[in-house]
Amino acid sequence: MEPVDEDFRSMIQQSPTGVLLHEVNSLRILWANQTACELFKYDLAELRSLKAHHMSSQNERYHREDGVAWLHSAALFGSSSRQWKYLASDGTEFLTDATATVVRLDGQKVIMVELRPTDHEIGAEEPIDWATVSLERIISHTSSGILVLDDADRVVRASPLAAGLFGKTSEDIVGIHVLELGKMSPESAELDFQQKDTDPNKKINCRIKVKNADNSSRWLAGYLENVEIDDTNLSVLMVRDITDRIEAEEHVAAQRTQLEYLSRYNAMGDMALLLAHDLGQPLAASLNFLSGVKTRINDPHVEADTLSYGIEMIEKQLNRASEIVSSAKRYVRRIESTTATFNLLDAVKESLYFVRLRATEFDVPVKVELGNQPLLLEGEQVLIGQVIINLCMNAIDEIKDSDNNKELHVTLRDDGGLASLSIADQGRGMKEHPADRLALGAFSSKEDGSGIGLIISEQIAQRHGGTIQFTPNEPQGTIATLTLPLKSD
Repeated sequence: MEPVDEDFRSMIQQSPTGVLLHEVNSLRILWANQTACELFKYDLAELRSLKAHHMSSQNERYHREDGVAWLHSAALFGSSSRQWKYLASDGTEFLTDATATVVRLDGQKVIMVELRPTDHEIGAEEPIDWATVSLERIISHTSSGILVLDDADRVVRASPLAAGLFGKTSEDIVGIHVLELGKMSPESAELDFQQKDTDPNKKINCRIKVKNADNSSRWLAGYLENVEIDDTNLSVLMVRDITDRIEAEEHVAAQRTQLEYLSRYNAMGDMALLLAHDLGQPLAASLNFLSGVKTRINDPHVEADTLSYGIEMIEKQLNRASEIVSSAKRYVRRIESTTATFNLLDAVKESLYFVRLRATEFDVPVKVELGNQPLLLEGEQVLIGQVIINLCMNAIDEIKDSDNNKELHVTLRDDGGLASLSIADQGRGMKEHPADRLALGAFSSKEDGSGIGLIISEQIAQRHGGTIQFTPNEPQGTIATLTLPLKSD
């Protein structure tokens, strides 16, 4: 390839800095300016036929793999700088400060290497560490360490940062198999490492858990890419510390677990309140009928139909008590349930059983429009059920103290991929309490309702990808709308 931009070529030809253009993938030389040709003591045609190891010092500190990794890192991240010693055609060596940069030329990307010879004598060279020099810019900008692996996935080179992340020095880590450095996750990543020889172009993302000297853990994010240069396979693994991110994720998970515990704990409390309240009526009625039967059974003139009626009513009340207990047991049995697909329609119907018990106590009619269409969600039915109960109980508390229409309206519908449940009342409304304060507890001052609170209800809705919104009802009152995403097919 010859650069077609004459102004560019003229400018580069006059530069005192040597310039080489490399093809991005194969890294072969495409072009060089006059300064570079003079440094290497080759003409352009000869330079273009050279391989990387023909141009580099034979000193052990300038491994061919290091040079390939350096240029490859520039291809990955746009730019990379390091000191590098080159070999001229007459056998002399010269040390340079070299910068590799990805540029676009003639419609395609190339790697431009700028060579600035230094005045250091060979004997006065500073010790050159592969990563601290060759990848200094990458490390400083990405806080990443770099490991070079051989074909057997053993470390052959490591930056001090990378070695330190594994609790080792650059010398100590050489020769260790990458899978012995820590525990990889997900498990498929370890399998990918074992099978990567069958797919040289496979890129691997993983997390590595490393044990520190004090038995604490450090988490690293790893990215491995295989590169084949001159028939040699080179693997570069970049690692960076993500312990803070993992700890933050664990903190969020702990908060979620605490929320689940509080929600389930309050669900048990709700059931206890309902059982204590609603079992009292049928049991008291059963005792009254039983007392009446006992009084009349010794009466020689009592009619059989009268005793039968009393026994029948006792049986009816006890059956009612049994239904209440069975419903509570079904509800509580799922308190330890995990995420699963469920029908919101079923959850609403089950929740309304308990809502109606409370509404009957205050003579509040419950009007429902649920339809028959299944509305499938992904989540925890018991938690969503608690949200529904909580919203309805708050609405009933508003209705019972109102002089307006004492009705609770519950509407469920499919709203274009979303399930929308509206709970409307004509209570005190939002004049006293602004909408942005409703979820903070300003909406209700009830003494024995659900207890999980609107703020926790809102958190549960958000966890399921939904929202709770409060809007004014007409002519007075509030509409609470729970919106949840339907499960996609």
